[in-house]
Amino acid sequence: METLGARIKQLRNNLTQEELAAILKVDRSTLASWEVDRREPDIATLSRIAAFFQVSIDWLVGHKLDKAGSPSKAVLLHEAVGDYQIYIDKSWEKVIATAQAYGVGPDAVQQLLELNAKIALSLKNGKAK
Repeated sequence: METLGARIKQLRNNLTQEELAAILKVDRSTLASWEVDRREPDIATLSRIAAFFQVSIDWLVGHKLDKAGSPSKAVLLHEAVGDYQIYIDKSWEKVIATAQAYGVGPDAVQQLLELNAKIALSLKNGKAK
């Protein structure tokens, strides 16, 4: 049986651990621990992984119907990506794109944006006096 970690690693095939960790907003070491089945992501992170790769959480965790696959023995739910509202943080996507364009980590770009906002605010407050 394929593990959750193996499935995450399989989905990540063209991304580095650093890239996927940035997209999921986790440390690279956390992602690495999932891939070797030392730890498991929480349900919110599982949801982000499923949404990003457009797979179901059931598939990610290896959930299968009983051997007969009989609807009378299991409650069957049909889920599709379109059934759920998926929140995509557009500003975070811009941070990731900027970081990739300049070859730095997303956290560095985020820190620069926060510093820029503080400087702009202090200049605004300084002119108001």
